Amino acid sequence: MTRIEFDSEDFNTFLRCLMNLKEICNDVDIRNGMIRQRTNDLTSVFEMDLTSLITDAAIPITNLKKKLDLLKTFAGQDVVIEINEGETESDSNFIISDDVSSIKFLFPALEFMDNKYMTEEERDNIFLLDENELMLHDELNTVISERIRIITDNFNTQSLQVKFSGDTAMIVASTQSKDQMARFKSDIPTTIEFEGDYTSNLSAVPFCIEHDSNLDFKMHKDPNQSLAYNQIKTDLGSVEIHIYSRAAIVEDAE
Repeated sequence: MTRIEFDSEDFNTFLRCLMNLKEICNDVDIRNGMIRQRTNDLTSVFEMDLTSLITDAAIPITNLKKKLDLLKTFAGQDVVIEINEGETESDSNFIISDDVSSIKFLFPALEFMDNKYMTEEERDNIFLLDENELMLHDELNTVISERIRIITDNFNTQSLQVKFSGDTAMIVASTQSKDQMARFKSDIPTTIEFEGDYTSNLSAVPFCIEHDSNLDFKMHKDPNQSLAYNQIKTDLGSVEIHIYSRAAIVEDAE
């Protein structure tokens, strides 16, 4: 048995991390104290280092949205999670409790989870983050990320555009009908100069998560094709979050 003791603040941080995945992942597959998995739409990989909260524990959770509603009933309390590993997955479970109540969850069969754990090697084979191919490195403060969250939700869009021209870039979004457009930040220096105007469409999801620090945003170019590998770093309480995505770089029509 593995026993994890949370004070109310740490348990709140744990819940906030899971809440970031509530609308974009059906399941969460925590292994070795880490989350590293694709979103449902396959556009992004979320990586969260939870070892400061749960050390190297493994907690697979299916039907995350409904389970979170149950876990949230313990918010504001000091909480214990006991992980009981049986001889088979079907014999394993975890129990969450405070000094009044408890809930027992059986472990799911890992092969049937929609959002499976990804190893570091699998991640590195997909996202080629070569510093020699760095195109853009910028920091987006929480004011900008909050504007991105609200405006993309209002525009009913899940994408942003990074527009490159010469040695600068800007981050924008628009409605599908193009009747409204927002410019979030412009005159971002690029590390390479573009001959002509180019656009890269990115998922807005990584920019809209709950977080406590600024978003450290990098874009790397694939050396062999018009493709960008994107990385966002931030943190939420004691948890470091990295989010990876890929996007095509397309020359704008004249």
